[in-house]
Amino acid sequence: MTLTLVATAFSLAVAYALRCWAFPYGRCVWCRGDGIRGGTYCRRCDGSGHRVRLGRRIHDRIRAEYRNGTR
Repeated sequence: MTLTLVATAFSLAVAYALRCWAFPYGRCVWCRGDGIRGGTYCRRCDGSGHRVRLGRRIHDRIRAEYRNGTR
């Protein structure tokens, strides 16, 4: 039971990491991808309807820290 749970969690994490790598942008949850919220442009996505995924932001932050540390 525990091994199955660990294997499932690991496979979901790998699938999410691959999705963040292949498709770094997701739909904005605030404007639902329209870019317009309440009659004006959505402030969260700047009217584009797309936002960078959380996993991609974490990946970029780790990569930037590594790059800055190895200069």
